[in-house]
Amino acid sequence: FPVELPHRLINLYSYEGDVVLDPFCGSGTTAVAARKNNRNYICYDIKQEYIDLAKSRISNQKFI
Repeated sequence: FPVELPHRLINLYSYEGDVVLDPFCGSGTTAVAARKNNRNYICYDIKQEYIDLAKSRISNQKFI
């Protein structure tokens, strides 16, 4: 799903510095949105390939 969806929800339901929990991390879309919104995040998944993909997506993002 697009980053815009969790981006809007995170802005609506949390404050800067809060922690966003995503128990089904998948490709890391929620973590990317959390970082863009100055939130901390906790994400986990049971499949190693998704964890590796999420780590890659998060580390390749440019946050200003």
